[in-house]
Amino acid sequence: MPVLRVIAAAVVRVVLLTAFYLVYVEAISRSDSTDALGAGLLFFLIVVVVALAWATWDGARRGFLAATIVWLLTGAGVGATVTVAYVISTETAGAFVDELRDGWLFFALLVFVPALPGAGVGGLIHRARRRTTTA
Repeated sequence: MPVLRVIAAAVVRVVLLTAFYLVYVEAISRSDSTDALGAGLLFFLIVVVVALAWATWDGARRGFLAATIVWLLTGAGVGATVTVAYVISTETAGAFVDELRDGWLFFALLVFVPALPGAGVGGLIHRARRRTTTA
């Protein structure tokens, strides 16, 4: 498990998930819909499904431990970048520390919690593949 590859993989995931957040928020702000709750829940659902599926794929390719580390770093990174983007876009600089603490934890867990079972399933796939190739 090369450390730089794990960090690079996490950075790619952070950039893509943060870009998705920014595009999604921009699209919602330009729409005529007044259903902010539905849009927010849809965003959460998409993030959970993407994290679960991508972590499963990572687990199958890298193994459980490497996939878990990648997604732990990804969760921390997405939590920080999405929270900073939110604070900047809403101009709540007075509550920056509170928003960073609360928002970071929320988004980090939103990404990492579904990724953990995905990495576990992927790790089982990885282990089964290794057994069939060595046998």
